[in-house]
Amino acid sequence: MYRTAAPEKYPSSCKELLLFSCSSRFKSSGFLWSNNQMLSTTPIESWSKPVLGFGLLISAIMFDGGNSFMGFFDSTGIHSAIYAANKDHTSNRLLKEVVPGADSFSEKEGKPPVYKAYRTDEASEEKTLIGYAFVSADVPPEPSGFSGEIDSLVGMDLEGNIIGLRVIYYKESLRHTWGDFLEFPGVQEQYIGKRAADRFSVGRDIDGISKATISAKAMAKGIRQSVRAVTEAYIK
Repeated sequence: MYRTAAPEKYPSSCKELLLFSCSSRFKSSGFLWSNNQMLSTTPIESWSKPVLGFGLLISAIMFDGGNSFMGFFDSTGIHSAIYAANKDHTSNRLLKEVVPGADSFSEKEGKPPVYKAYRTDEASEEKTLIGYAFVSADVPPEPSGFSGEIDSLVGMDLEGNIIGLRVIYYKESLRHTWGDFLEFPGVQEQYIGKRAADRFSVGRDIDGISKATISAKAMAKGIRQSVRAVTEAYIK
């Protein structure tokens, strides 16, 4: 026997709002199931709830710039692989990636702060300084991409050449670009071999990224100013 559905609780968070909006699509036929019983809905309910849910979802995204919506994706594991893998930019694994050949590092120190990279002689166990690793965000002001900061871990040899680079944090709004565009082949690798005297200019000596020009420029600017600061302070 059919009966009228009881009033539903409306969503109070972005996550609930998304789930509410999606589930409402299944109600458009005029019927829904609850506790193994088929419940009837009025014609107005059958189309108003999906429209209301979708409208509220879009409003929430516009109101907070997509941050809460991105929080939902973060909580479910659907997020930037770079952000997930590289939060801890002080790990030896990442430091060794940007300074090949180094087997130990100092604590981050100095002005600007750097990790000193050492290679240990197996016979004498003597450590030799071979380069530096540093985070672009440690040299203010930190440039912002389309949706926030882009932090890079940079490796430099004693002659001031970039010998390694990894993006360790960034985020992009779903309204603008979807995907780990900074992981595209060649995006990070193109900085290898550059030094303080180079321009780091997108469209000139740095290739741009389609649909992500603002973030590409912010990334280049952050790397350029940190490389120049470290070169001035440590490279003789």
